[in-house]
Order: sequence, then C-alpha cells, then structure tokens
Amino acid sequence: MVYEICEIFYSIQGEGINQGKPFVFVRFSGCNLRCSWCDTKYAWRKGEKMDVEEIIRRVKGFGCRDVLLTGGEPFLQDITFLVESLREENMRVSVETNGTIWRDIKFDWITVSPKPAGKRYHEMGYDLRFRDIADEFKYVITSQQDFNFIDRNIKCPVILQPVDNNIEIGRKIVDFIKKEKRENFYLKFQIHKFLGIK
Repeated sequence: MVYEICEIFYSIQGEGINQGKPFVFVRFSGCNLRCSWCDTKYAWRKGEKMDVEEIIRRVKGFGCRDVLLTGGEPFLQDITFLVESLREENMRVSVETNGTIWRDIKFDWITVSPKPAGKRYHEMGYDLRFRDIADEFKYVITSQQDFNFIDRNIKCPVILQPVDNNIEIGRKIVDFIKKEKRENFYLKFQIHKFLGIK
C-alpha cells in the first residue's frame, strides 16, 4: 500500500488535550476543505509517495511510540492498513480529521476539527458518527460568527482555539466560555507557535 505523505517529523503536540506531549507526526497530503486561514496549506500539494514499510521505518527512527496521523485530511486516503501496521509495531496511533469523511478504524485517540466549509458535506460540518467515538473536538475560532457553528451536543472535551493565536479572539473565547458555563469547553492556544517550533 502506497500513501501520499507531506512530511514526517518528531515534536510535541501543540494543540488540544494532549498539548505538550511528544508525538511523531505523519502529515498526509491533500485536503477536501482548504480553509483560507489554514496554517498548513503546504499540505494541499502532492506529497512524496511512501509505502507502509518506509513510513514505519521513519516513524520508528524517532524512538517514540505515540504517532499522530494528520494533514491535510488523512481520511482522503484509506489509511486502514497503515494504522493496523503501526499498531502491530506496538505504536499508539492518534488521528486528527475534519470529520467530513467517515472511516471505521480503531484509534487510540481521535481529534475531530470541524470547519464551516464542512457544511457542504454535513449539517454540523462533520459526520455525526464521530460524536460517539471522538476523544476531543477542536474548533478554530476566526470570528464571533464561529461560536454559532459549535455543536453544543458534544460530550467530550471541546477545544476552542483562536486562529493564529489571536489574543483578541482569545478574549472573545473567554467571554463565550464564561457565558456558556459548559464543563467540557476549553480555551487553548497553539503552544508550538509561541515556541517557534514545528
């Protein structure tokens, strides 16, 4: 099985509940949404073709058991075999998806990051089957209007992330969280950007 890969690198998770934890990131090429404010537009381009053996070799070279499959949008490619192969190597496999494409794959951690552009596919911007299996949802907030897009029926942690670590939007998120009074809503900035690392 061959995949189109944008990059593979080792760093800390800069976002979400697992913020600060080391991961090997496998970034897939291609995205079906292409948001104007995306901070990984370079992943939209065609990537390097890699077979499963090469991906696993590179991942294992970092000596870290936690692997995050991200993009772009990883579910544009059928990653079932890769996930199974990584798990056979005793890796803990996480994924971040925009939620527009459903794949019934067992992960150790699932982050769903719905985008308004996803409403072309689903009313809430994501396939509702993810609501029952996701470990966290992450909404990138670009303006006041984005607060209306947040699904209030999600029970797992909901991360509200200001676009580009914008402080003014961060303050709006604080006001929103205080008003909503929901125990599962969190404000989180992208710490890797503050630190100037990948």
